[in-house]
Amino acid sequence: MKHLIPVLSTLLCVSFYSQASTTVAGKTILARGAVLATDAESAQQRTLKRRDTVYDVDKITTGEKSKAQFSMSDGGLIALKENSELNIANYEFNPTTQQGSASIELIKGGLRSISGVIKKNGGAYSVKTPVGSIGIRGTHFELQLVDGDMYVAVWDGAIDLTLEDQSIVSLGSNEPFSFAQVTSLGRVIKTTQAPAVFTQTIASISDDTNTISGDTSAEQPTEQQSIVQNNTSEKTIDADISVTDVYAQQQFQAVNDATLIDQIAQRQGVFNYQATSFDVSSSLGEVSDFSMSMSVDFDNGTVPDGEISFNDAGGNWYAAYSGLIDLTKLDLAVTFASHNNNKATGQIDAVFLNDIDTITGDFSLSEINNPAVNAGGDFRLEP
Repeated sequence: MKHLIPVLSTLLCVSFYSQASTTVAGKTILARGAVLATDAESAQQRTLKRRDTVYDVDKITTGEKSKAQFSMSDGGLIALKENSELNIANYEFNPTTQQGSASIELIKGGLRSISGVIKKNGGAYSVKTPVGSIGIRGTHFELQLVDGDMYVAVWDGAIDLTLEDQSIVSLGSNEPFSFAQVTSLGRVIKTTQAPAVFTQTIASISDDTNTISGDTSAEQPTEQQSIVQNNTSEKTIDADISVTDVYAQQQFQAVNDATLIDQIAQRQGVFNYQATSFDVSSSLGEVSDFSMSMSVDFDNGTVPDGEISFNDAGGNWYAAYSGLIDLTKLDLAVTFASHNNNKATGQIDAVFLNDIDTITGDFSLSEINNPAVNAGGDFRLEP
């Protein structure tokens, strides 16, 4: 018994030291599929779930058809794509002084980041990648590693990428270009349009809420937004400048509200939203009998189903859709659409507002064989 006391004391000391030596970097607001955190010091692994804490010693990995989103301690946001690996080397923020510093490393895959108070207040925030280190001068950027090359998109603000030869590539606001490809050999190809790897896609949503495919890469850039049906939906967002503005401003207009992110993370259960106001028009004239519903499963981060229905002079418009929660916006895709007896196609964009008790957005529908016959408008949904 005498020998056990020193041993237990030693174990307790080690335990307390381990807890004291780690800093809370943020919390998980969405974890789909295989999302793991590995403690860099102890090599212990744990499966991350919604609301789980992440620390400044964690290496986070996502598997095939998996994705994760994190609300960081300073209100910043990080979204990891499938097959990604991120090392949180440092993430310190003092809520009293509103000061701190952050350093993360993208080892594999892709991420989207919206910086928080650390950067807003002038703190150091950097992202290390296999091709160089990124200094953040702005708010919202995205990275994707593909076969040794790195693709960069700056949706809002600006970044400075310091390459291995110490040359600096600046992208974003007040710079000629917002997008670039950096090859494994260090060659930099700047573009005015987003590379195809940043085309946002919803591939398919299974009835099993544990099997949801996340963002995938399109093979070629598209000329316009499109939806492909036949039981599998694929929503593609065009990469031209106007859509970039929408991507950065409209779909992420509420994303800087860390309180809203927390409310989404804390809400439990399935909520059914109905249209409380709308402004809808049709190429065939007056619209009547408009209705729209959306079911949001906050536990699983999905939109299992939604419907739009209304009439015009040509008959009844109908659309069914589903999707995923992505930060404060909703990634939605039409799974079936029709106008009277004619097949149709369409798109829907929506964001959370007002303590997530409101969903607002817009939609457009058109007949596949006769695109001149179309309808669309704005909507507001509430529980």
